[in-house]
Amino acid sequence: MANSDTAIEMTQLPPGERGNVRRRIAALIPALPRIRGIRTRPAFAPVDNGADSGQPLENLPPFVETIGFDEPAGPLPAPVQAREAAGASATPERLRALVQRWRAAPSASSDPGARRSRNFAFAAKCAVAVFVVAAIAYLGAFGPLGRSVSVKRPSDLLALAPSDPAQRLAYFQRAAEAGNADAELQIAILYAKGEGLTQDYAIAAKWFRAAAEHGVVRAQFDLGVLYERGRGVDMDQTEAANWYLRAAKANYPLAQYNLAVAYTKGQGTRKDFAEAALWYRRAAGQGVVQAMVNLGMLYERGDGVPASPIDAYAWYLAAGRRGNQPAERRAGELYAALPRMDQIRAEALASDVAGSIHDPEPAEKPKAGGS
Repeated sequence: MANSDTAIEMTQLPPGERGNVRRRIAALIPALPRIRGIRTRPAFAPVDNGADSGQPLENLPPFVETIGFDEPAGPLPAPVQAREAAGASATPERLRALVQRWRAAPSASSDPGARRSRNFAFAAKCAVAVFVVAAIAYLGAFGPLGRSVSVKRPSDLLALAPSDPAQRLAYFQRAAEAGNADAELQIAILYAKGEGLTQDYAIAAKWFRAAAEHGVVRAQFDLGVLYERGRGVDMDQTEAANWYLRAAKANYPLAQYNLAVAYTKGQGTRKDFAEAALWYRRAAGQGVVQAMVNLGMLYERGDGVPASPIDAYAWYLAAGRRGNQPAERRAGELYAALPRMDQIRAEALASDVAGSIHDPEPAEKPKAGGS
């Protein structure tokens, strides 16, 4: 309506006044193009969607990301026009600064004295690095540093252990007195199994606790087993679950499985099928066959996870391929009851599950050292 009113007023002006109005408008708008033959295009009105306020749009279009990507999208960048306008005035200054730096670089590098000083500093740094590496290598091979590391590594500890049971116990005791936590674990295992000495779960529990408190994950798991079964200690399911949890968080697969069982039964902790499924899945991913079976049961029953015969089939089949015959038979029964399209989905999921499992490598028995 504003444009039509202006047009009406123009038509009502006397012919002599129309030129004056045009000159006044031209004076108020100096940016109008003065070159004939160039037609200006009307600018499109921006869509009022909040983008010009610097805030991210609420309804972003869907986009494809890699599987498992769960980070939220960051704020949208500023409009391109706004960035160009903001940096237009600063562009010449930046270019001039860069050109000056580029021109100054050859003069510095062409100075022989500057080159010699830089070369000398580089050579000095290399000499210091070589000296430090040589010192570390010497101490690691011949000095006390090498002797202490060789004693504390579990593989060396077992490889150097004597074959005689009595001497093995004395050997591990000396290492334990020197602060070797893995030696504490080996002493506990000797007493728990009764290898070459009288079986004593109470002494085993003492050494398991010492190693567990020093951060040995295997000892944390074994101490949980003693508390669960009441061997060498008073039976305490809560204490067992606590030790299982500590070892499970350190990614020990058997502790993850036992913790999942505790959540399944509500033994020493709350009964929580969803939490049990989480730990079953982690243990199954590390090759614990029974965890695969129990996870399949949760999917078949819909406990803690959505009921899914397809997922149950995939985990039963994974356990069956690792020697669990009841799980293999159950996988066949579930597969036969599925429609053809679900059978195709089940086969694809079983392939994905098989690829996600990392079976443990068979442990090599350490060679016994001389007596």
